[in-house]
This record gives sequence, C-alpha cells and structure tokens, in this order.
Amino acid sequence: MRASNLALVLGEVLAHSGSVSRADIASRLGMTRSTVSRLVDDLILGELVVEGEAVGGARGRPAVPLMVRPGTVYALGLEVNVERMVASLVDLTGEVRAKRHLNTDVEQLTVEEGMAHLSRMAQEILDEMPDGARISGAMLAIPGLIDREGLRVLRSPNLEWDNLEPGEFWHVEFGGAPVPLKVRNDVDCSALTVLREAPGSSFLYVTGEVGIGAAVSMDGQLLSGRHGWASELGHICVDPHGRMCGCGARGCLETVAGAHAVLSLAGQPDIDGVLHALENEDPTALAAVETVAAALGIAIGAALNLLDLSIVRLGGHLASLRSWLRAPLQRELATRVLWAPHSGIELEFVEHSPSRAATGAGLAALGRVTSGPATWVDPLLKR
Repeated sequence: MRASNLALVLGEVLAHSGSVSRADIASRLGMTRSTVSRLVDDLILGELVVEGEAVGGARGRPAVPLMVRPGTVYALGLEVNVERMVASLVDLTGEVRAKRHLNTDVEQLTVEEGMAHLSRMAQEILDEMPDGARISGAMLAIPGLIDREGLRVLRSPNLEWDNLEPGEFWHVEFGGAPVPLKVRNDVDCSALTVLREAPGSSFLYVTGEVGIGAAVSMDGQLLSGRHGWASELGHICVDPHGRMCGCGARGCLETVAGAHAVLSLAGQPDIDGVLHALENEDPTALAAVETVAAALGIAIGAALNLLDLSIVRLGGHLASLRSWLRAPLQRELATRVLWAPHSGIELEFVEHSPSRAATGAGLAALGRVTSGPATWVDPLLKR
C-alpha cells in the first residue's frame, strides 16, 4: 500500500511541479494530510522531490510548493533513425542534461556497427555524471515494430533492422554495473514529449521523418493495441496504384507524405529548398503540398472517423509546412470526417526537434522510477 501511495503522490508532483502542496495532494487523492506528509517526507529524503519557498495565502499557514528534484535520478534516452543517432541524458524533471548527436547514414552500417557507435556516445555521457547520481536505465527509440517486452525489433523497413535484439550489441556500464536497455517505437517516444506539454489530453499525433509515424493519446494514455503495434498511420493505403513502400505494400501514406516523397514531388533537394520554393509561390512546390494534404486527409480522416478524436498534432517536416498545409488539409478533413460539421477539428503543429524521440525515450526509461519510487527511495532512507 505504501509503495502504491508513494507512486500516486509522486505522480501529483510530476504533473503539477512547483504549484502543488501537501494539502493539495491530500485533497486530490482523498488521503489524510498526515499520510501525505509522511509520504512526501520519504520522497524528499529519497531525493526525488524538493520543497520550494513558502507562499502566503489569504489565511492559514503558508503553502509550501513541492517540485521534482533535478539532477539526482537520470535515464538514457536514445534514438537510431535513418540519418542520425542521438544519445541524451534526461532527469526526472524531463530536462535534457547532456546530449550527443551523430549525423550518419545508418542504412550503411551493420547493426553491430550502429550499436557500437551508440554505446560509445552513451558511455561518454555517463562518464561525466556527477557523484551520487543514479541511472534508471536506457530506452532506444526505433522506427518500426517492437515486441511487447521491449527487447526485439521485429521489423524496421527504413533501417532494415529486422528480427533482432539491439541489447545484444549494447555495452554500457555505470557504477560497475551494466545499464539495462529496452526498445520502443520512436513515434510513441516523441508523443511522450507532446503529452508532457499537454498532460491528460486526447489527440492524434502525426509526424514526418523519412516515413510517417503516428501515435494516439486517449485521456493522457498512449493507445498501444494488443501487441503494441497500434497507430501505424504511415502504412494506411492512400493510393492502391501508387508507389511501392519500403514495407512491401503499394501506395502507403509515407510514399506520398514522407520526407523523400515530398522532396521528389516538389523537385527540391531538402526541406529548406521546399520552403524557399513555397515562399516564392513555385507552382511545383504548391502542387506538392496539395498532393500531400490530399493523402493526409484520406489517412487522418479515416483515423478520426474511427477514433472520434478532434485534435490532430503534426510534427517533423509536416510542421515545417504548416503555413501551406493547414488550409488544404483542413478542407480535406471537413469533407472526409463524418462528424466534422458538428464538431470542429483542431490542427496544431508541434515544433520540430531532431532530439524529440530521444528525449521521449528518456522519459519512458524513467517510468521505472515514477511507477515504483519506493525502490529508489527506500535505500536512501536506510542510510
């Protein structure tokens, strides 16, 4: 019971860091103030929570705000994608405290070579950790299907990392012990950073890299599906007679709206070139955006009809195209979503960050702490 209550109290501090007091938590959780106070004291001694300066109220004793303690417990958030590798160190506040970024053609590397690069990047970060720091583990964000246990990459068409366990090629230690590695879909990891900015919300998150990835949040919980493979929007068919996709099917959304497809349609070498062409009203680039909007409308419209979500958040290169993409996509959704005339569809654009998936992976790896803080608190209480 105490372990469960510790997790509940820490969850309240995480959700309202800096603006929640012991009395607030007691009221929200229906616990007595004395029980919450004891639990908070344990979290403070366990170096997960810290008290702020007392804030005076209209009457009664001043409230003391509680905050997540920075710089004590960390996780490694990692990403391997087609054109980059990222290793980041994320603490319990969600802030990135250290990072290594390598731009490289991962498709030209073997799995052993790629994981050796990533291991070195991660080890460099850990070798610079402050005294007394603790590591909850490491999470690797991969574009593809991951098994339910978070150990095996079942299929990653863009990387060609299929049916393998990255942990077999992972060699990182901290404090003389190996750092455990788990694997998760990269877009699910990215979505965790979006959720941190809008906790408890429901939305469809669609982001563009080489391919198109998606995640669904229902009341703040990511929809994973029975096997953990939900939300593969990039492989919804938008043109049965279209181009062959890396997954082996024809006419998937990412063959029209993925980064390589957008560049090909616009006749430009990179996204900056596409944006420049659009700013100059180049007809080829403008036509490309219309084609992308139509394909997105088919796939996103189908998802909204199925899931009854009214907020769509777009990231990656799709967010870069916001000024030209918003209006045609809004028109497509207004036509394709059955309930659109009765309830508005909100299109929001998430700022592009090449480190978003790695940061989200770090947040996921911190789940061992947030779901079971007693394991991290109790050893310090015994000192």
